[in-house]
Amino acid sequence: MTSKLRRRALLATPALALLPGLSFAKCELGAVTGDINLLGNSFPALQHISKELESCNKPGLKVSVKMSPQARQETEQAFASAGKSVFDAAVVSNGVYSGLLARGQLQPMTDLVAKYRSKYKLEEKMLVKANGEVMAIAFMQNAQNFFYRKDIFAKHGIKVPSTYPEMLDSARQLKKVEPGIDFPIAQTFAKGFDGSTEFINLFAGYGGRFFKPGSAAPDINSEAGVKALELMKSMTPFMTPNFLASNSDDVMNQFQQGKAAMGVLWATRASRMDDPTASKVVGKMAFGAGLAVAAGGKAATHLWWDGMVMPKNITADRDVVFQVMMEALDEETMKSGNDLTIWIRSAYKPTRFAMGVVASAIAGAPTWPTEPYFGLLQGEMGKTIPDVLAGTVSPRAGLIMVSEAYSKAAAEKGFIR
Repeated sequence: MTSKLRRRALLATPALALLPGLSFAKCELGAVTGDINLLGNSFPALQHISKELESCNKPGLKVSVKMSPQARQETEQAFASAGKSVFDAAVVSNGVYSGLLARGQLQPMTDLVAKYRSKYKLEEKMLVKANGEVMAIAFMQNAQNFFYRKDIFAKHGIKVPSTYPEMLDSARQLKKVEPGIDFPIAQTFAKGFDGSTEFINLFAGYGGRFFKPGSAAPDINSEAGVKALELMKSMTPFMTPNFLASNSDDVMNQFQQGKAAMGVLWATRASRMDDPTASKVVGKMAFGAGLAVAAGGKAATHLWWDGMVMPKNITADRDVVFQVMMEALDEETMKSGNDLTIWIRSAYKPTRFAMGVVASAIAGAPTWPTEPYFGLLQGEMGKTIPDVLAGTVSPRAGLIMVSEAYSKAAAEKGFIR
């Protein structure tokens, strides 16, 4: 199955968990009852949304929100259950959405959108459709962008890089002239999702092809694959020795504490740089497009969206679940948390934190792959890439290992015959 997100071109902005003056709209539901359970990852925008969701609690209606670092796995497990799902809705990225859609595990919402569209001012660009049916409500956009200490680059007259080779040159210079910086580069190389996502960005930047034309057979054992892994390895001498544990939270902390000078991180973390309660670099960070792997190339990053979905095996009343979700995604919620993410609403007002995603889109960043078997390939990448970065497996051998493991998993799922 294929899906198409019908919305206009990207605009962007990220997040402050405790933004001064942040307020919450009041949940205004009529005489509805039920026990609603929702799931999502933990990031500032969703923390804001969860407050709105929980404000819907009242006699007869209980709304519970679980924010988990394992949200993807928990969503896939619940939505695939032979019985009723333990979660009535979940916040997912387009990468997770495509797999759920392909497996027929999502609840269409077309009738509910028609019923409540006017009340909640639902815009066409928020509606994710497959075969004419609304299968998700997208509310935010994201991308991995370039973060850098503009004060340090200006202090030493170092050109802000637009490519990875230029970033490595800048890192060598900073190591010589800026002893106050522990790690010139900070990137999300942690085992699993983080490291595999970095590889996918670079691989696509080199023009790599994930699958052989017209099939689910892997095609990553290529020069583009070797170059991507070699580029990742070349960054590690300028990173924390614990780079294999560097997830988004760790990299964000390195920037906030003034330990790192530059790197690629999710746009939704950008405004946290100016959070005075957690950051030592308020006003010192700047944001640009994802770096290209070579001069003149496209931004080596991908464009994402996050949205609400409901499982086909839903437990609660789907009409009530939808209303609760929309209370938390309405225009008032967006306005009260304008600077927390890249909202997919016309009333959203971008800030300077938004510019990285805008620049990445202009620089040709593609959308995240949507093949239903792509998650299997990424999963195998996440297992093997750490061994390549640690030097215990060569790039070529690693690509062969990933291809073989993926092919076995894809065959078991019926994607390869």
